[in-house]
Amino acid sequence: MNEASHLTVCFVPTGLLLIVGLMLYPTGWGSEKVTTFCGSEASAFRPAGCSLGWAFYTAIGGTLGTFLCSVLSAQAEIATSSDKVQEEIEEGKSLICLL
Repeated sequence: MNEASHLTVCFVPTGLLLIVGLMLYPTGWGSEKVTTFCGSEASAFRPAGCSLGWAFYTAIGGTLGTFLCSVLSAQAEIATSSDKVQEEIEEGKSLICLL
């Protein structure tokens, strides 16, 4: 298993854990502190008088970026693992990976 395979194996579970975190975050809106700040109508998945801040949307972007890195590392592995590429590397040629 080469470095790109290791990266792919690491990125996918990381992305899944980020998704779980994003899904669990709204369950805390029913806590006493949130209902005090946002209003008595606040409950899990209903923020009432509050709204999502930029950090939540940034976390979504980071999660999507994690999956993008996983796809790109898998594509890089495929592009560099052929016999022709290996022969060119052994001949001393530089390798540039383009999608």
